[in-house]
Amino acid sequence: MQNLPSRVVIKALAIFIIVTALLAFMASKLVIDIGLKRHYMVLLMWTPALGAFVACKLSGVSIKSLGWGWGAARWQFAAYILPALYGLVAYGILWGSGLGGVLDAKFIEKAGYHLGLVGWSETATLLWAVFIFAGVGMTWHLASALGEEIGWRGFLTPALMRFMSLPLASLVTGLLWALWHLPIILFTQYNAGPTDMGLQIANFALMSVALSFIMTYLRLRSGSLWPAAVLHASHNIFILSLLDPMTVKYEDTWRYAGEFGIILPLVMAVLALYVWRRAHREGLTARSGVHTPQAGAEI
Repeated sequence: MQNLPSRVVIKALAIFIIVTALLAFMASKLVIDIGLKRHYMVLLMWTPALGAFVACKLSGVSIKSLGWGWGAARWQFAAYILPALYGLVAYGILWGSGLGGVLDAKFIEKAGYHLGLVGWSETATLLWAVFIFAGVGMTWHLASALGEEIGWRGFLTPALMRFMSLPLASLVTGLLWALWHLPIILFTQYNAGPTDMGLQIANFALMSVALSFIMTYLRLRSGSLWPAAVLHASHNIFILSLLDPMTVKYEDTWRYAGEFGIILPLVMAVLALYVWRRAHREGLTARSGVHTPQAGAEI
């Protein structure tokens, strides 16, 4: 938002933070009181988008400036495939080290029941589940992830980069993103269990910041919020719906597996450092790296 007066951007940021926080509080309370039901989780995931829309409306920033263009196909492909790659690296380390087992029979059983695959072999069930979850399931996951990414990468990233470099903007966005998750981490089953919550939150925050670096880079290179939405959806598919459920959990596996263990956040942190260096070489780390139009302007 480099063409907007600073006071307009500051006003928009303040409105976004306040409105998103209030809406997220109410939606989180619903999720906490009722449970991790899909429809209430989608409502929570759309609170950043609603915050962005209100901030744009009240501060005079065009909603068209949030990065709606689809962008080049290569960025969408990269966004889709990256979670599968870093997920396989992280879980390959987990499985190879013996800290967790590969291919839990319960996952095959549940997937077969959920997809109605009566009489199918384990191999066929697994292959079909991967195809359905990673393919058809993308529609659902993209629709829900879009709500977050309109706010975090569509609005917040370019607004922060009006005043901050890429590393600092990514760090701030990642920490706010982790904080936004905190109520459901603490008060629902969206965690690795009740043990050592401080460590789990630290691991989740590291993952959020690392993912924020990657998504900020994609936002800058593509000029679009869609690669971030695709990556977010793909992450939820490959990590939460496939790799983690198919892992055999031992007594201490929770310390290493998933979003609340240490391996995945560390793998993603290494990837984030690579992305940071690449962004620096490409001249993307300075302030105002995302071009957006002036208030009320047309794209």
